[in-house]
Amino acid sequence: MNGIRKFSLASSAACLIIGLFLGIQAAAANERENEQGHAHAPAQPMGSHDAPVASEEHAAHPVKAPANGMIDPEMAWPTADGAGPIQDEPAHPESFRARLLAWLGAWHPAVIHFPIALPVTVGVLELLAWSRRAPRYVANNQILLGVAVAGAFVAASVGWAGAGLPDAEDDWTMTMHRWLGSAIPFLLLLLWNAGRLSSSTATGGRSRSYVVLLVVSVVLILTQGFLGGEVTHGANHMAF
Repeated sequence: MNGIRKFSLASSAACLIIGLFLGIQAAAANERENEQGHAHAPAQPMGSHDAPVASEEHAAHPVKAPANGMIDPEMAWPTADGAGPIQDEPAHPESFRARLLAWLGAWHPAVIHFPIALPVTVGVLELLAWSRRAPRYVANNQILLGVAVAGAFVAASVGWAGAGLPDAEDDWTMTMHRWLGSAIPFLLLLLWNAGRLSSSTATGGRSRSYVVLLVVSVVLILTQGFLGGEVTHGANHMAF
């Protein structure tokens, strides 16, 4: 058991160091890409009136909604240049390091599902085992928590790769999402260890520390998922 505990602590420290390293590398790569973009950006001539001309053309030919409710084939689509809220994709990074960090950061939305779903599933199974007095429901909970811990450290690491280091322009939602996501892997590791100690006791019951850690973990994970939705989809994305 001491070997497992030492391995868990060592792997957690390694994942934390990797996450911080990826964040530093992402910030440096983004800064270098921005500097290169400013250096190669063409200067705009004075007195350019491209935007007013576009506005005048739009005013001269307003788009009218068809009376029959059908789509007008001449209507400007939101994906057209300069039309609608959809913007062009950002420029693809040029250096290998920047592309690698961007690619790792793109995995963040994919790998967060297990760290979110598995602890919530464990909470449901623990509730069923307690209400029905059936220990068979929690027979594999330690395995589920172990996978959740590993997934949480991976998700935090690639999250730092995608977001980079903290910036003064980060809003409250992004700041909370960053640091809460960095703390949840260690909280899940404590939960896994408390569950291991509870399962090794003579009575076989769950300790109070395990129950408290489980409730806190589920609440914080659901909060973290909501904050991630706010960062990705915008404020009030769950408005009814």
